[in-house]
Amino acid sequence: MPMDERKSVIRELEEKKRVITETRNRLLEGLGETLLQRIEKEPFPEPAGEGPGVVLEDYRKFQKEIAESEEKIKSLELEAQRLKEQEEKIILLEKEQSLLKEELEQVYIRLGIAMLNAPDDLAAPIKQQEEFLLAKIGEHEKSLDELEGKIGGIFSWIGKNAKITVEKAILTKSRSDLQKLYLGAGEKYLSTGTTIEEAAEDTERALELRGLLSSLAEEMAALKTDRRKSGGPFSGEGSPASRIQAQEKHIAQVKKELPGVYLRLGSLAAADSGKVTFSSYITDDDSTVLEKAEKLAAQFAEEELSIKKLNAAINIDKEKAEIEKMGKAIINQKQKIAAAEEAITGLEKQIAESEQYIEELDAFVKGK
Repeated sequence: MPMDERKSVIRELEEKKRVITETRNRLLEGLGETLLQRIEKEPFPEPAGEGPGVVLEDYRKFQKEIAESEEKIKSLELEAQRLKEQEEKIILLEKEQSLLKEELEQVYIRLGIAMLNAPDDLAAPIKQQEEFLLAKIGEHEKSLDELEGKIGGIFSWIGKNAKITVEKAILTKSRSDLQKLYLGAGEKYLSTGTTIEEAAEDTERALELRGLLSSLAEEMAALKTDRRKSGGPFSGEGSPASRIQAQEKHIAQVKKELPGVYLRLGSLAAADSGKVTFSSYITDDDSTVLEKAEKLAAQFAEEELSIKKLNAAINIDKEKAEIEKMGKAIINQKQKIAAAEEAITGLEKQIAESEQYIEELDAFVKGK
């Protein structure tokens, strides 16, 4: 089989191993979860190392964390509900307070008018202010009527509208000042403790409204204080909603750890020693799961062995190719050596011929 084909087969086998591993892990996770839920107390006294007792301890630790977070969430939900009810009640009380204040202002205004209409030295200074404002209002109402009755060209119309706007603003301000004057007069009248027969009913109602507003203020203050103490929107620990979110996040993180715990216990149960340790907890259904897991483990081992054999074959081919490469290198080197030896022989022959020629020349020189 060519090397590339072997590598392709290895990739296919590696994928099979991955699928086998995932399938077996799911089986053992399910088995581990079932066993952990079935075991009521720890029957595994091993002191240290990875064993059923250690796994069970981790499982119970995670379950405890989840239970504690769920209890905190319930408590926070109750707190959030209580805070919501407090907020709703405060809103209702604020609306009621607003309505009562509006009514009280109208009662004060009527009391102020009644006081100013009564012959009383207390009303004299305020009476002068009333007369001034009434005159001012009358003056501006008359001016406004005159302006609105005028007819003219476009430029006159523009100027008239500007004047009307000013007059209306002054008139509105004067009327508002008059209402404030009556309001202040009514408050002052009520504070004196005097009674005007014509305003007896309004006096009684004003006192009643003041009492209601005082009670409302106290109730709202108590609610707001309680809200701050129990963790309102600006609590140092955050709002109940944000704390609930934090607890839910913690539960999700812990739950991510549980499959690993299930797999650890399922793997221990699938081991030879586990069959004895867990014998009292294993049901027929569990035995079926263990048989499937054992078959998958055998398949995994077969695929692993096939991969090792293919890798060995690939390595053999690599070694053979290396041997062939080295053989060619040896031949090449031998050829170089043979060529070098031939060159050496030629050089030695040339040396011998040169030495002989030297001797002949030397003899000639001596004979001369």
